[in-house]
Amino acid sequence: MAITFLQKKKIQRFLIPSLGLMIFITAAVIWWGFFTTGTSPGEGTLLPPRSVKVDTSILFHPLLEELDEPRTKTQIPSEVGRSNPLLPLLQ
Repeated sequence: MAITFLQKKKIQRFLIPSLGLMIFITAAVIWWGFFTTGTSPGEGTLLPPRSVKVDTSILFHPLLEELDEPRTKTQIPSEVGRSNPLLPLLQ
């Protein structure tokens, strides 16, 4: 079914005011968010910084002092890989 010229005009009568309303709402939200002055009592005042104390006494517990590395150090071979790894493997 084809849309006639009259149907397009009816759709435009609905869409143009809707677009205007959306533009008005967007402008109002932007104006309210950026240009209004806040009157809240806590605005503009910073809270004093809290002091943070880290308790490191747990690191000196006798059980933790007994812990040791469970394995021996791994020996890294002096020659690792090929001189040119991009060459194909010889078979």
